[in-house]
Amino acid sequence: MFSTIKELVALATEQKKPISEIMIEQEMEMTQQSREYIWEKMEKNLQTMKNAVERSVEGEGVFSPTGLTGGDALKMKKYRERGKTLSGDSILAGVQYALGTNEVNAAMGLVCATPTAGASGTLPGVVFSISDTMNLNHEQQVRFLFTSAAFGMVVANNAMIAGATGGCQAEVGSASAMAAAAAVEAAGGTPQESSEAFATALGNLLGLVCDPVAGLVEVTVREAKCDWRRECVDCRRYGTCGHYKRDSSR
Repeated sequence: MFSTIKELVALATEQKKPISEIMIEQEMEMTQQSREYIWEKMEKNLQTMKNAVERSVEGEGVFSPTGLTGGDALKMKKYRERGKTLSGDSILAGVQYALGTNEVNAAMGLVCATPTAGASGTLPGVVFSISDTMNLNHEQQVRFLFTSAAFGMVVANNAMIAGATGGCQAEVGSASAMAAAAAVEAAGGTPQESSEAFATALGNLLGLVCDPVAGLVEVTVREAKCDWRRECVDCRRYGTCGHYKRDSSR
């Protein structure tokens, strides 16, 4: 069992296991369910994410009941297809997937809260875009979610994940940090490097607020989610290249 990042990293290092495996074993212990059951539940989460991304670009796209958001994932997809973008396609693919998931959520569709519905686009934006560039297989994608869940559980148990309480830092910030840590493991990084990417991503979001537009946070959460998909991938690069060390003991 672990309750802090320091304990999580120490456990994984001592047992010479990836953080995803530590999380699977903890879930088995806490729920008293089989490994197959735990794995299948996470596969269902992954499929829910894929379905949301795919739904977002069907037909004319999806739109929220308020009319404040919608259709932008499809626009991004068409922009990428033209092949004349100002940045690399990996970044824009992640933006498209994050946008699309958020639009499905705003349209009252089915998403996977990671760690909240408001932040539901960050993990899909990262896992599916790096799957394209790093050729992650199905097992690696599922493990990505287990790794992110381990870090997210620490945040939820020691701080907060509700935007209503902690602003966008609590929601999108924790999601970005979770994704950065998981991306490091997917890239072959160590548990310590994952923790450093996590700390860097979360530290870069200190003080991020969530200002309502027309009384709703629908717009601001969507924009933050797309921007911080790029941020967490940058933190993955820092974590794996040994650029610098962060105190990730809490």
